[in-house]
Amino acid sequence: MSSLSNEIVVRNGFVFDPANGIDGDRMDVFVRDGIIVEKVDEDTAKKIDALGMVVMAGGVDIHNLA
Repeated sequence: MSSLSNEIVVRNGFVFDPANGIDGDRMDVFVRDGIIVEKVDEDTAKKIDALGMVVMAGGVDIHNLA
């Protein structure tokens, strides 16, 4: 893999995923090529600290749209 990873780890967010029965559990989310996956290479993946934030795939906060 090149030094520019296409993988992201979103750490410590409150995850909501009703389709999978996840209701605000604090966990990490792994993304590869824009798709949520089970695991990524955490040594090379970009890390985003979501501590205290809500992580919801497909969720849009309309208050931040310009």
